[in-house]
Amino acid sequence: MKVPALEKYTVRHVLEYRGKPTLQYSVTENDTIEDALALMSRYDIVSVPVFGSSSVSGSNNGAFVDILSVYDLRDYIVNSPGLDNEVEFQLLSSHASGKPTILQTTVAQVVRSRKHASQEIDAQESLETLMRLFTVRGQHRVLVTGMPDAEDDALLSETAQQVPKSQRERGGSVDSGCSSLPSNNEHDDDDDGYGYHRPGQHVAASTINGAICGLTQYDVLRFIQHHNHQLGHHILDTTVTDIMKELPHQHLFLKKITVRDSALHALKQLSAAHASALPVVDYDGKLITEVAGTSMRSLTTQMLGLLGKPVLAYMFGLRMPVDDPYIVHSNFNISQIMSGLLRMNCRRAWVVDSEERPLAVISLADVLNHFL
Repeated sequence: MKVPALEKYTVRHVLEYRGKPTLQYSVTENDTIEDALALMSRYDIVSVPVFGSSSVSGSNNGAFVDILSVYDLRDYIVNSPGLDNEVEFQLLSSHASGKPTILQTTVAQVVRSRKHASQEIDAQESLETLMRLFTVRGQHRVLVTGMPDAEDDALLSETAQQVPKSQRERGGSVDSGCSSLPSNNEHDDDDDGYGYHRPGQHVAASTINGAICGLTQYDVLRFIQHHNHQLGHHILDTTVTDIMKELPHQHLFLKKITVRDSALHALKQLSAAHASALPVVDYDGKLITEVAGTSMRSLTTQMLGLLGKPVLAYMFGLRMPVDDPYIVHSNFNISQIMSGLLRMNCRRAWVVDSEERPLAVISLADVLNHFL
């Protein structure tokens, strides 16, 4: 690790700094892709815990299955047979065909189709081990095991109160916290008898043994920024020019999406490149915005035809804001990039030239990798 001051920290330290959020959301294996997307869109989250559906009538005691991300859903949707036909039909007729679509597929089928599962890490493991899971293994989120017992939970609660609320409440899913295993006799007061399996339902974080907790790249970045006074100027003053020497090939030689390209083409390019976002450029190659897998969260069966339209028309059709991307120049340093990512709640920074043409992208994982 480049920064000796960070070597003393463990996964538990990150959890203690971040604190436990109050509410969680989950889906079951029997929920559909459309249910999962709607939940992610409603609460601005990018992954949710999946629970099995109990085989016992009237019971909510489904077992935890895995974590499902919007990127898993994106890859499953855009590579599905029959999607192009439905998109073309809706483009020509302005209404859905009435046939079952990929969005009616169950979450269970998506989970089974994946070639990977969420990685696990013990709460006592080092911060470096956690960072390597994100940077080397390419994980967006990891599951944390070996959580503290109820008697230690006061420590988590006390620490959480010291963290500004705006830093803790970045969505309500496992993206930023813990989700308790369902129980036969413990339900949230507002669950209407559906327990933790109702899409969009609140899931109260619990201190019981068996709580499922997750950490993301963003959580670690916030933790490192909180300790930036320990990092040293030789690390914090590293410029974008030097950082670009460490970037993976695909972050330097970007596939660009033009304003003429369809949204479906853009999302297929994202899937093929295993990227979370690609730059959208105008006719002069100037960066306009970015297209990300998270844009699919607003998609419904009746709106699949929008995928056949140019990417900006797709965003407007889904009533998505076409935000200016977070851009940096070659003279920016790592400290400025970290501050900008956290202040603007972004997952990446686009490196542009003097004419704002994209040269590279610096992801959260790239920033974390700089400290290893």
